This record gives sequence, structure tokens and C-alpha cells, in this order.
Amino acid sequence: MKVLIQRCLWVLLLGSAWSMAAEPLRVVTAGASVTAIVQELGLGEQLVGIDSTSVPLMADRGLPNVGYQRALSAEGVLSLKPDVLLGTEEMGPPPVLAQLRDAGVDVVVLSASPDLDTLYANIEAVGARFAHVEQATALNQRIQADIAALPAMSEPAPPALFVLTHSANGMMVAGAGTVGDSLIRLGGMSNPAAESFSQYRVLSAEALLSLAPQWILTTSKGLEMVGGTDGLLSQQPALAATPAGQAQQVVDIEDSLLVGGFSPHIAPALRQLRETAAGE
Repeated sequence: MKVLIQRCLWVLLLGSAWSMAAEPLRVVTAGASVTAIVQELGLGEQLVGIDSTSVPLMADRGLPNVGYQRALSAEGVLSLKPDVLLGTEEMGPPPVLAQLRDAGVDVVVLSASPDLDTLYANIEAVGARFAHVEQATALNQRIQADIAALPAMSEPAPPALFVLTHSANGMMVAGAGTVGDSLIRLGGMSNPAAESFSQYRVLSAEALLSLAPQWILTTSKGLEMVGGTDGLLSQQPALAATPAGQAQQVVDIEDSLLVGGFSPHIAPALRQLRETAAGE
């Protein structure tokens, strides 16, 4: 009888351990591109909170919003009892991340480098962390196939500028090393601003005119905030005087594709840009 009781207790304990191991992790994501990776890997049901840039992607879920990825609150995140906070090096501030780690949250930081190789590496990293390796491999193969099927880049590549219109500092132009610059180049265009500076910068009217872009790229949200193409050009006379402005050649890109590095949904946006560059 004693042996039987011990065996029953062992089975109960083992069953409890299996149950605990099978319990899905509670995940909070910071950065729309990271949230998109989680969705594409079939992990969306494990999300218990998202940052503000991810809200449009998860509108049907009504998940708690923990704020902007660069200005997270430890209290807000911890109130959701997450096991994992998943974001990129753009999330912060650092003291909040340290506080979350001290509270036992696994803070996973991915690269925000704006290139396709980083996107593939981030997908692999998320797949490995959540035991979805096969799904990650399949997702990467699908994205790579979509990229390979894009139209060839135009020659010569038309000059384009990527501008941010919802900055507190005024209109910012993307230089080298930015998501905007990578988007221009992968979209079959050239970025004359990248030859002069890196990151984002406010330019004088004279400097803006000297770049002579044929196309202006911006975010969908930013363009909406200024009243569309007409509003953008009326607020930015120097931009309106460029070849792109005179021809009203403005292309908007969905914001969620560009927050936290590239999104797994980047291929359709690149197709649109390459077709635009080719005049299709």
C-alpha cells in the first residue's frame, strides 16, 4: 500500500510538472515589426499586451497597450504578469528594462537594424525562444521567395527622399543607416541624402532643393496627420518645389512595417516601390 501511494504521488507530481511545462508563456511585445513576427509564427494567442505601435495589428484582440516602445512603464508591463517582454534595441528606457529583469521577466532584445538579414535572424530567434523553429524556417523561406519574385530594380534608380512629418523637430529627412534609407534602396530607388549625412536630420530649404528627389516617401500616419499630399506640400514649400513635389509624386508606407526594423510584411511594400520606380 505504501508503495502504491508513493507511485500515485509520483504520477500526480509528474502530471503537474507536465501541466506547468505545457502552460503557454505570457508575452508582451514592443515594436510593430516584432508583433508581426509573433503573429506570423502563430504565437498571437500568447500575447497579453502590446505597445502603441502594434495596436493596429491587433485591433481585433483589444489587448492592453503598454505605451510607446521607447517609453515603457515597468508598472504597466508587470501588471500583465508577463513571462517574456519581446522587443528590439529601440525599446526602453534601460532602467525600466533592468527593473523588469529584476522582477523575473525574460527581456528578449532583438536587433532593429533595417535590413533583410536582420529580419531573417530575428524570425529565427523568436522561433527558437518559443519552440517554433519549423514555423520560423517556413516563414523565412516564404519571405525570401517573395523578395526573389520582386520586379528588377530600375536603371538608373530614381532619387527619392524618405521624410518623417510627425516629429517634434519638424520634418526629418532619412540619411544613411535608417529604415527609410534601406526602404528606398531595396525599393529600387536611390537616396541622395545618404551621401551627405546619417540618421534623420532637419534640412534647410536650400539643402532640400539641392537633393532634387523625383519621389517622396513617407509614412501613412504622418501623411494623414498633415492632410494628405496636398497638406504635406502646402506645409513644406521647399519640398513642393522639388521635382517630386511639382509632380505630386508622394508614396506612403504603412507605419507598422517600419517600427523595430523590418516587418515580415515588407515584400508587398517593396513591390509597390519597385513598380513605382519603374513607372508602372
